[in-house]
Amino acid sequence: MSLAGRPSASRMRQLMKTSCAVFETFYNPFNIRTGNKVLRKKFAGPTVASYYPQKPPVSMQTIRKAFPMFEFPLPEDELFRFQMNEVYVHDCVL
Repeated sequence: MSLAGRPSASRMRQLMKTSCAVFETFYNPFNIRTGNKVLRKKFAGPTVASYYPQKPPVSMQTIRKAFPMFEFPLPEDELFRFQMNEVYVHDCVL
C-alpha cells in the first residue's frame, strides 16, 4: 500500500501539459486527430523528383541557336511535324 495514492486527473493533465511544453510536443488531451504525425514526416518531394530523369543541360535547339552558321540535320519526327504543319496551313488557306 502506497502512502501518496494515485494523483488526481487534473494533476495528471497539468503534468502532461508541462511535459509537452518541455519536450516541444503537441498537447492534445482529447486525442483529436490533428495530422501532426503526417506533418512531422520527412518531405518526399525530392525523392519523388529523383525518380524521373533530369532534363539534359544542353539541347539541340540551344546548340542551333548558339551556332547559326552551321547546319544541323533535323530529326525525322521534326521533319514530319514541319511537313504536317505545311499541309494543315495549306488546307486551311484554300
